[in-house]
Formats: sequence, C-alpha cells, structure tokens
Amino acid sequence: MTGRYLRASAQRQTLVRQMLVDMADRLEANRPDQPLTPVGRIALIQATAMAPNLSRLLRVQAPEITASVTRREYAAQLRRNAEATSQPQSRAQRVDALHQLADEDYAEGQRHQDLIGNRDDAHLIAGASESAQARVEKTL
Repeated sequence: MTGRYLRASAQRQTLVRQMLVDMADRLEANRPDQPLTPVGRIALIQATAMAPNLSRLLRVQAPEITASVTRREYAAQLRRNAEATSQPQSRAQRVDALHQLADEDYAEGQRHQDLIGNRDDAHLIAGASESAQARVEKTL
C-alpha cells in the first residue's frame, strides 16, 4: 500500500507542477502587465483544475495575493513554486502535507455535517411517528 500511495503522490505532484507552469503560461500570454486580484487567482485555479482535490493542492502551491501584483510577476512566483515542487520532499515535509490535507478534509466533513444536520434526534422522530400512528388507530 505504501508503494501505491507514494506512486499516486508523485503523480499528483507532477500534475500540480505541470498545472502551475500552465497557469504561469496563461498569465504571461494574456495581459501580462495587468494586475491580478485574489478573485482572479481563484478563477485561474478553478479554470486550471476542475477536480476539487487538485484545486486544493493548487491553492496550497499558488501563493496568496496580499499586495498589488501584475500577472507577469505572479507567473514568475508560480514558476518558482513549480521548481520547488520538483525537488523531492523529505519525510517530515510529506507528513506535514498529509496532516494539512487531513485537517482540510476533516474541516470539510464538519461543514458537510453542519449542512445535513446532526441526526441525534432520529429516535425522537421515530417515537413521534409511532405515537401519531397510535392516535390514528384510536380514532378509527
């Protein structure tokens, strides 16, 4: 199983590296002297990776925009990050990355749980329907 995970991880890293380069190419080809906004960064990530797990990895690798930056400057940052991902990670870095992904997945699960609600009241619903059924039978 470890070999399979490492192979999948290496494939994801290669894919992320290629997507970072593609994003940089797109920024340099289209309006390179225009500013890039944080919303533009998110749109670029979503246009590059449609899969949620890949866009999550891209968000980690693509730096946040905190100041005014042109598309060309941001492309250079993306290229630096792509080069950094081509270097093999140490075991500690891989473990940290796994912990970060696990934390994000846990938070996503918590948000999903909040959306669907906590079904701890299921026994109350079952009891209410049984008593309603008993009342209907009494009246008949």
